[in-house]
Amino acid sequence: MSNEYYRKVREVLVLILIINIAIGLVKIIYGYKAGVLSITADGYDSLLDAVSNIVGIVILLVSAKPSDKEHRYGHYKLETFASILISFTLFIVAYEIISSAFERFFVTTTPSISITTYLVMIITLIITLIAAYYEKSMAKKLHSNILLSDSEHIKSDALATFIIIISLVFVQLGYTILDPILSIGISLLIIKTGLTILYSNINILLDKNILSTYEIEDVVKDINEIKEVHNVRTRGTASTIFLDMHLVLSKDLSLADAHRLSHICEEKICEEYPEIKDVLIHIEPEEGMDDKIEYE
Repeated sequence: MSNEYYRKVREVLVLILIINIAIGLVKIIYGYKAGVLSITADGYDSLLDAVSNIVGIVILLVSAKPSDKEHRYGHYKLETFASILISFTLFIVAYEIISSAFERFFVTTTPSISITTYLVMIITLIITLIAAYYEKSMAKKLHSNILLSDSEHIKSDALATFIIIISLVFVQLGYTILDPILSIGISLLIIKTGLTILYSNINILLDKNILSTYEIEDVVKDINEIKEVHNVRTRGTASTIFLDMHLVLSKDLSLADAHRLSHICEEKICEEYPEIKDVLIHIEPEEGMDDKIEYE
């Protein structure tokens, strides 16, 4: 991945970091002021998002280093580790919120909720939704796994904030038990988001296929003199893909012609999929097709 890619991803993360810190502090202050645990918990969740952003920025600085003698494929998987770290921070936040919620079951004080409380929550909700939309759109544009993971986290924050706003009405009517119950519900949503992020990034570490075998075959099947394509495998992230494949060619082709065809094939694939950074092609003579391995 280019330095330009890392620069743009860092810029997005810095902006989201500032938003998370601002929203988190506002929610915590008004949560304590109103005595509403769910608002305070939501604020701490936003601050932990900010910590994840900081970790992500630091890791991206390291990931931007070019490949070296010990890391010939580069340092791109550090971005995957950052995403996994985000998932574990979500689990920690969920645990803390659930612990506080169970303590609140034994508290009989009525929260002090005002128009200002509603305005604060509605404004933070709007800002959160805008931030989530922006980060997800940039994630798709840049093919950034860490931005996509973080945007999913922010979406869960927005849903939690919306639920809190609805619950404030019932709390004001005297149903204070809803505060800890909804706090636990928010925690479960946070856990679900963390598991989703963890699962998708573990698949990257396990080298799960990124692109469909059939999509790659369709790109090169019309090239003259290529008899068959098989054993197509891809791995990596959405923005950095490594591909290896087998080409079956006529046994009468010279080594130079086979080499030329492999380059034509590589150029066509990379033109269709610019996120593919490296293509390894194994050439087979036509009679060697009996040894091929099929991948579903």
